[in-house]
Amino acid sequence: MSRIRDGRARAPARARFRALLLAGLLAASCGGDDEEARLEALSQELGTLREAQPELRSRLEEREATAKAAQDELAQARGALRDSEKRIAEIEKEVGAHATDPLLFRMIQKQLLDDDDLEEVAISARVEHGVVTLSGVVPEAELRERAVKLAESVPGVVSVQDRIQVAGQKPAAP
Repeated sequence: MSRIRDGRARAPARARFRALLLAGLLAASCGGDDEEARLEALSQELGTLREAQPELRSRLEEREATAKAAQDELAQARGALRDSEKRIAEIEKEVGAHATDPLLFRMIQKQLLDDDDLEEVAISARVEHGVVTLSGVVPEAELRERAVKLAESVPGVVSVQDRIQVAGQKPAAP
């Protein structure tokens, strides 16, 4: 049995020897100088590639480690985002249960008055069932957009209806 295994182990070596012998015979009979030069070039290329492999493996392993770390960070960020979204939904539900129209009105007015760019502008707010209606006149469209965003940012606000006019522009159709 061991003799059979020994014979099988030597078979690849014999096959390589036969292939080299055949290649040598063919080279000798077919203009060997070109074949020798080709064989020498291939041998050099093979040696160069084999020498470069450890470095390539090392770079690959580094990049795989970096990718793994990035995937782990991405998974953590997704988890944090899910937790945040869940908490936002919980808070919004609780705020909705406690946010009365008078409370929302006061919070919106405070936001508008605390904003340095809007404190001198006359904007009024009306709140019915969490729906805010803003009206008044502002000198610039940017201030109009800012007032709407501030009102939308108040927890408990269902929606904002913008009836603010920009000075010098025609009123928008409701």
